[in-house]
Amino acid sequence: MLKFLASISLLALTCAPAMAGDASEVVKAFYADPGSEYQLENRDRFVDPVLKFLVDSDAAWNRDETVCIDFVFSIDGQDFDLEEITRTLKLDETVNGDTARVMAHFTNFDNPTEVEWTLVHSSAGWQVSDIASLTNEWRVSDMTCQ
Repeated sequence: MLKFLASISLLALTCAPAMAGDASEVVKAFYADPGSEYQLENRDRFVDPVLKFLVDSDAAWNRDETVCIDFVFSIDGQDFDLEEITRTLKLDETVNGDTARVMAHFTNFDNPTEVEWTLVHSSAGWQVSDIASLTNEWRVSDMTCQ
């Protein structure tokens, strides 16, 4: 009987879902819904410096309607063809300990685009710490919002 219970317990552990997805899965979610990186319900997916920039941006808007973000980070632009992005999206992940880099390669209106996502792993899983465009040479960690 004890052997049977141990087998059942082992089976349950191997069938249980993983507690945290890989870094690419975190990034992929933002391409399913471009612009969702700005939604308050997604703030737990970020840590500083991106989180600080998003919070500062919200504060500037609430204070005097200052716009600090005028494009969608995930797609590196204002307008997008979701069907084209979805069809062409390729994610390359490199993990080094508790840090990951996910390169998003896609085309948007026939323009090749590369966005680099830096993530850190914590008890909350993989969280985005920086986003950068290799195409247009910007990095959230270099941005300020007053």
